[in-house]
Amino acid sequence: MHFGLFNLMTQRDPKKSARQIYTEMVEQVQMVEQIGFEIAWFAEHHFSNYCLCPSPLTMLTYMAAKTSRIKLAPGVIVAPLYEPIRMLEDIAVADNLSDGRLVLGFGSGYQEYEFHKFGVDLKEGRNIFLEKLDLVERFLAGEPFGYQGKLVKVTDTYCRVRPLQKRIPIYIAGLLNDPETQRRVARSGYIPFFTTGWSTLEQIKQTHDKVVQYYVESGGDADRTPFAMQRYMFVTDDKEEALQAAEGARYIRRIALSMRQRYGEVDGGFLKEIPASDEPPLDEIARRMIVGSPATVVEKLGREFEALRPTHVSCFMGIPGIPQARVLKSMERFGAEVMPQLAKQFGGLDRVGAPASTRQPLVAD
Repeated sequence: MHFGLFNLMTQRDPKKSARQIYTEMVEQVQMVEQIGFEIAWFAEHHFSNYCLCPSPLTMLTYMAAKTSRIKLAPGVIVAPLYEPIRMLEDIAVADNLSDGRLVLGFGSGYQEYEFHKFGVDLKEGRNIFLEKLDLVERFLAGEPFGYQGKLVKVTDTYCRVRPLQKRIPIYIAGLLNDPETQRRVARSGYIPFFTTGWSTLEQIKQTHDKVVQYYVESGGDADRTPFAMQRYMFVTDDKEEALQAAEGARYIRRIALSMRQRYGEVDGGFLKEIPASDEPPLDEIARRMIVGSPATVVEKLGREFEALRPTHVSCFMGIPGIPQARVLKSMERFGAEVMPQLAKQFGGLDRVGAPASTRQPLVAD
């Protein structure tokens, strides 16, 4: 099991420039590299303040020169929105310029607001995603590569830039209720990846158990089922600051949910914050999140590790509304006061979950 940093790069304050948000992101990634995180994830969204990273492959290629060890990943490539050959070439360039530190994350997308402006039918998103995943697999397998699907067509092609890695780790986001995709994820040796927000441990366990079911049905060992999840994370001894982190997480969910469920209101690219009908009180949100003192964070994560045995935990630590100095301090304390205690509790974090770095397909390539 290892940790990652999720970078959404939300512009909550209209006065805060994109350049400032990027500068803070660089500092945060460099901090978690220093404390021993495995992966830095860069989100992809378009046309709103929800996320100021429309091109995660561009962002992580830039970050390759700003870092030296941490792996770099799109979190995730919204595959239906990409011209397929350009996507493959950008993947190859990113892996070369990062010295083989690229990790790939793919998803089908969910925001009709984004798809509409790209001229892509959201209803076809899942099918386009699966065909482009076919194409990625053929590209990574060698040359020439081509593909003749119903929605994606590429003639036999050679690319002079090839990835450095023979097998780039691949994470697939969401689609829990899509048996075909989940069984394919299992058979291919990919890592299923889920955003959990402020879900309870019991709710996350239901997701985990469904993934295990798919994995076993595909011929895998239940005890070695890979599972990656994203969690809000903030270390503080101040109860008011913990509530501030919960309020920032609530803001993120409000604007994300308004886009997912198509009731969002956009003013010049800024999403209106609309309360969700099912959101719990703020103190309950804080209780569910991995927020609090180092001892509290260790206790909460320890319970989740015992129940879920995750392969990877993507930490959403740059919560909007929290000053940069406090975000960096929280990260520093996580590395100094949380990670060592978890490693001690479990006899090393490598004893938790199936190791993502050695995932192999259940079915031979």
